[in-house]
Amino acid sequence: MNRKWLIMAAVVAACGVAGIAQAVPTDGISGDITFAGGVTLNGTSAGGATEVLSWTGPGGSGMPVVISDSGSFSGISKGTAASFTSPWFFNSTSPVNSLWSVGGFTFDLTSSHIVFQGGNPAGVLVDGIGAVMGNGLLPEAMTWEFATGDPSANGVFSFQVADGAQGQGTVPDGGTTAMLLGLGVLGLGLVKKQMFA
Repeated sequence: MNRKWLIMAAVVAACGVAGIAQAVPTDGISGDITFAGGVTLNGTSAGGATEVLSWTGPGGSGMPVVISDSGSFSGISKGTAASFTSPWFFNSTSPVNSLWSVGGFTFDLTSSHIVFQGGNPAGVLVDGIGAVMGNGLLPEAMTWEFATGDPSANGVFSFQVADGAQGQGTVPDGGTTAMLLGLGVLGLGLVKKQMFA
């Protein structure tokens, strides 16, 4: 009689362990954030420039500021100054760590390219892709769009979450699944040993 209860307990424990063995759900980053400010380019016109030498805030002083936000970024106050890395080349095939950071979020640029350049008055539009991370949320792939034009070269920069993000809403559970499954199999092995001993 005791052996029967031991076998049933081991089977229930193994089934319970298998039911627990799942990835731990987490929240990923979502939403949009837009910055505004000025830039110093490596040329006299946005129509021929190839890089941003430095970033400024609106009016030419300070750093670019947040002008709109949504989703995960909505806790960042409008007018909050952001840090930007310079120089930054429009056609960038090399990663740029911490291209911008604000409110506990950091954006690492993977690559960027010129979509349009020229016109009258001259301007430049650059698209890029990278990953944003921070505030304990799962990193997400994001697209980036930068635009500036003559005569003032004041730019508006926007970021938005792209589909097919790096984070998929779950993270590995640090080995707990393998450990629990191993314990379940070990329990079944001990029961089998008891039955045929």
